[in-house]
Amino acid sequence: MGEKTEQEEKMGCIVRQFNLLSSAERKLTLGEILNSCTSEEISYIDQKLPDFLYRDFISELPLELAERILERLPVADLLQACTVSRSWNDIISGMKMVWRAQCLKFGCLSSGIDPNFPKQSCIKGMKIQHDLHEGSAWKQDAIVNLVKSPGRFSALHHDREHVAGGTSDSIHTHDNQTSSESVVIWSVINSSVVLSFPVSGSISCIKLSYPSLVVCGHFDGTLSSHQVSGNPETNTSPGDLINKFRLHTAPVLSLDFDESEDLLISGSADWTVKVWQLSTATQLSTLSSHSHWVLSVIFTPSHKHSIKTLSGKDVLVMMTRDDIQMFSWNPVQSDQGASLKGLTLSDIHIPLKSVTDAVQSFFFTPGLHFDGKNISFIRQMPMFDSHTIGDADIVTIDAESAQLVQSVHINQKIRKLLAIGKRFAIILLPYVDTKFKNLVVVDLKLEKIVGGCTVPHSRATTPDFSQVCIGRQDWLDGFSDDSTSGLVCCLGLQDSSLHTVIWT
Repeated sequence: MGEKTEQEEKMGCIVRQFNLLSSAERKLTLGEILNSCTSEEISYIDQKLPDFLYRDFISELPLELAERILERLPVADLLQACTVSRSWNDIISGMKMVWRAQCLKFGCLSSGIDPNFPKQSCIKGMKIQHDLHEGSAWKQDAIVNLVKSPGRFSALHHDREHVAGGTSDSIHTHDNQTSSESVVIWSVINSSVVLSFPVSGSISCIKLSYPSLVVCGHFDGTLSSHQVSGNPETNTSPGDLINKFRLHTAPVLSLDFDESEDLLISGSADWTVKVWQLSTATQLSTLSSHSHWVLSVIFTPSHKHSIKTLSGKDVLVMMTRDDIQMFSWNPVQSDQGASLKGLTLSDIHIPLKSVTDAVQSFFFTPGLHFDGKNISFIRQMPMFDSHTIGDADIVTIDAESAQLVQSVHINQKIRKLLAIGKRFAIILLPYVDTKFKNLVVVDLKLEKIVGGCTVPHSRATTPDFSQVCIGRQDWLDGFSDDSTSGLVCCLGLQDSSLHTVIWT
């Protein structure tokens, strides 16, 4: 016992003397000690060093502090850390707030994140982003033999996993009983035609409300509504003509309707917007104070928008190449259309070009969107020295205050803003070659293009690109298991085919 005490006192003296040395003297002393060690003693040191050099901070730190540290790591490093040991995997995988934050970075929809296993939702979101970047998130297919050449699909619209296509440029016959143009309704899920019927006159725009109604705008200035499923009560069959709308004096370039409100809105190259009763083809009003062709109209009933100053009123947003205007009126069913009569003043006016020659004018780019609260569109400066490099902004305006909500700059030439959500937008760029992605996704939070694919060139049939339609749009608010499926986009090509882009 005395020898042990003497040894402890001796070691204590050595340690005290060592502590009195400077850093340089300590290093020199350690070097001399190592030089004096045998191989067995060196091996002992090697076994003891990991206990001093490698600390299991994940297990030793309080969980809240470990989470604060790990939330700063890229998700790839987090996943790598999970492979260190079983205990690390259990601890890190259980940090729900860390994985939820990573999910939101990847664009996952907040309500779509698995509350019990957010790590799995994060991995799915990371894979979607990776596949978008690599061009493998979507598959493409050509749908042929739906119409005979030289006829082609000049107008498309998607609703409930069905695409309605209207044709133009078909071979005209001299038989008055035979129509040369047609409407084809194609099922995305079954990849088959569910209905095809002839119509009178080339189709310039179309809207489908599956499975009840489809309305066509025609280049001759008329519109026509048709049954989709038929109605035994009225003794009508699928494809039967319901109403013909005549009063426009130039091609109908845009339309929108709402069956519950019994209203149809049409915009024309005759510089007017007409409001119709959908069920009777009765014209209720004409808005004619426009400076150019009316290229896009969006009708929103009173219960589907959140503009407080226009509460209880129906809203119409319309676009020409010069401006965007918003009109409102009391629901027709409440005042028999009285507030529509003499309607001339807009609730909001957004110019799309400069008002003076001193400022370079904006280049008109199609793509008008209204989500019930915000209006989105493209502002683009003309650049003619490149097929790809551009100067464009995706602009979002508050429809109530007319104040800017967001402007996302894109250094690309944009053909059309196809759709926009709370997190993502999808835009069509010019076709360059097979290596250049021209159907791309923009992350509005990161303010950059995150991926897409290359689609064939689709020649515009109208200034608003009626020959291109967007599919499901719920994924634009954020990724979820339910949203990343079905049709992304469909294009009518010059060779009479349809080109589809579908989630893999």
